[in-house]
Amino acid sequence: MSTDVKVEFQGAKYRVVHCLGALESFHQSLTHVETHKGTALKRGMVQQIQRLADGHRMSRENFPREGELPKRIDGSSAGYFFAFKRLPIRGYCWQSDSHPNTWFISHYVYKDYQKLKKRDETKVAENWTRIEVGGNER
Repeated sequence: MSTDVKVEFQGAKYRVVHCLGALESFHQSLTHVETHKGTALKRGMVQQIQRLADGHRMSRENFPREGELPKRIDGSSAGYFFAFKRLPIRGYCWQSDSHPNTWFISHYVYKDYQKLKKRDETKVAENWTRIEVGGNER
């Protein structure tokens, strides 16, 4: 299996797409990781993304629910966003309503803290709004 974190993964069940800037945020997050651990971390992240794309069950430990998505235009809940968790990096993502069988990865963060930061919620909300409401896929 390749350790390349690609723009898009196609699996047996889902398509997983990185939003604009998401891959750059992954590589930026890697700069905080010891060089010898970077390859294994990338490989683990690719495996997690591919597992999701193939429709495998994701554990709450490695794929926790992180926060609430913005409300839809009609005021109803759009659900939650999740995180690919490969310590110390997290990749925030959601399952699309407007693009069938698609998950979008908003961005990645180097996370050496517990609580979800407001700026990460805001970044997910901006990407969600651009894609789900505005129709701009990436």
